[in-house]
Formats: sequence, C-alpha cells, structure tokens
Amino acid sequence: MTWDLVVFDYAEVLSRTQPPPARRALEEAAGVDPDRFWAAFDRHRPAYNISTDAAGYWELVAADLEADWDHAHRQRLWSLDIGYCLNPHEPTVRLARRLHGRVPLAVLSDAPADLARALDGSPGMAAFDTLFFSCDLKVTKPDRAAYEAVLRVTGARPEHTLFIDDKERNTEGAARVGLRTHHYTSAERLEKFLADEGLL
Repeated sequence: MTWDLVVFDYAEVLSRTQPPPARRALEEAAGVDPDRFWAAFDRHRPAYNISTDAAGYWELVAADLEADWDHAHRQRLWSLDIGYCLNPHEPTVRLARRLHGRVPLAVLSDAPADLARALDGSPGMAAFDTLFFSCDLKVTKPDRAAYEAVLRVTGARPEHTLFIDDKERNTEGAARVGLRTHHYTSAERLEKFLADEGLL
C-alpha cells in the first residue's frame, strides 16, 4: 500500500484529554451550576469553531447562564479553556514525529481561530506539512466538505489517505468520502495499527 497522506485530529489525539481537575477549575471559575455551564459551553462551540471569536463565544455562554461576568472574568475562563487545549499528548505527538519524512502529514481539527493561530508554527505541529482548521475552512467534521478540502489542497487520493480521530462520527464521515480510517483510543493501539500498515 502506498500512502499519500496521514491526517490526524488534534483534540484528544495530539492533545491531552481534559482531566477532572481541569474541568473543575473551569466550573469553579464559572461559579454556576456545572451541568448548566457545560450545556452552554457545548451549545455555542460549533459556532466558535467556525466563525465566532472568543469574546463573542464567552458573551453567548454568559447570556445563556445569566452570569454577570466582567471582561477579566471571561479572560480567566478563556485562558483556562484554551490553555488546556495546548497541552500535548506526548506519545501521539512522538508517533507523528516518527512518521515525518515517511509520508506527508496533516492535521484536520475543529478549532476556533484563537486556538488555531496558537498551534500554527508551534513545536508540536512541526512534523506536519499542512494544518487544516474549521475556523479557516468554515465547516466542521463530519461534513464531507472538510475532508474534501484536505484532499483538494494536498492532492491526496482518498483511498490512499489515512484519517485518525477519536470520535467515531468523524471517522465514519471520512469513510463516506472514501478515506481509510482509524478510530483512535490510545497511542499504543495507533502505533500497532501504523506498524501493521507499514507506516512505521
């Protein structure tokens, strides 16, 4: 098998899964009922990942919760949220580094502009040839347009492209476009899969 491209998701693949202490820190900073907070947090995330800026996102969350957060309070929430997103999952980042030079590499991530711009040129992304973010594509996974944009820009053939993501709905979306997929659950399983496919 000749591979044209290997595409990694970012969140919870190349970055660490948010641990309970990080979630509690956000909940405590919010100062509202945790269930209501996460419902509002998630409700506005798709728009944040495409077009809403950070100030607008936290304004929408605050409005949903009827929370009287001033700008300093919202800055604290933003820094906790985005700061944790920048923490690498080192075993997977190292796997990507091992692939570097063997096959072209890309990232396809649903990410807001502030996170995307922080990742551009960051050390952990140095192994990747191309970074694709939903805020730039104006579409999120599993919309087929997201995968088609990657193929169009890179020139990769779908059947010779591997897509790695921790969410099954996203790997299923990629498969519908013809990509080969791996549902990510751990760096160890991914390493074995890559070795079995002759990529390592």
